[in-house]
Amino acid sequence: MKPYAQLITSQVFMNRLRNMRLQVRSIPYRMGDTVECPICENHYKAFMPFRYRKNAYCPSCKSLERHRYAYLTLRDRLGFYDAPLKKVLHFAPDTCLSMTVKGNQYIDYLTADNMTSFTNSITDKPDCVMSIDDIQFEKNTFDVVIAIGVLVMVPEDTKAMREVYRVLKPGGYAIFHDPINYKQAYSLSDTSLTKEEKLGLYHGHDQRWYYGVDYADRLQAQGFEVEDDTYAQQIDNKRYGISPNEKIYIARK
Repeated sequence: MKPYAQLITSQVFMNRLRNMRLQVRSIPYRMGDTVECPICENHYKAFMPFRYRKNAYCPSCKSLERHRYAYLTLRDRLGFYDAPLKKVLHFAPDTCLSMTVKGNQYIDYLTADNMTSFTNSITDKPDCVMSIDDIQFEKNTFDVVIAIGVLVMVPEDTKAMREVYRVLKPGGYAIFHDPINYKQAYSLSDTSLTKEEKLGLYHGHDQRWYYGVDYADRLQAQGFEVEDDTYAQQIDNKRYGISPNEKIYIARK
């Protein structure tokens, strides 16, 4: 067998093995009906832990809190899955969200990532390898851009915001979600922090930005109109394993 074929076979085997181990570990969590994943509609005693967070990970569709909230926002607030036809670009394509889009007759769907943050426990390999701060499409191409947990990883996040604005059609919108410290007034780049400060802020995660309450202002400075979001307080957030303080930023062109 050629080396490349051996590598592919090995990766497939390892992915299957990891999934089998996940399903075994998830058995105790499946013994109950306290929480529900709105994406795959499975019920659990609690969601599984993910990294440092408890009650976070759905073992069936691989969703996290942010994915479940994004899905509810897209489905119930924005009518994303219904007519009319939309051309959509999804950065760092989340497995759980991709599966709700593929095959939808109203969505012309394309995924992209620069692969530096690829995590096969929650994301799929993209159709296009590109960074969000250098989008290889003409202006006014897409009706919707989805970027969940993406800006936080980009060295020049304002450049990425401008790129998303550029490729959106007039009247189109982008969905942004990143970890935000609402006790912090201003966003900080990792270049201004020591290693010890990074560990204290976000558990050592390798993100480039530490966002504060000026997140929406940063989007507006690049031309977007940003909607205020209180939807998490209007839904059964405990049932879905979502913080009532969660926010999705809907940024319109």
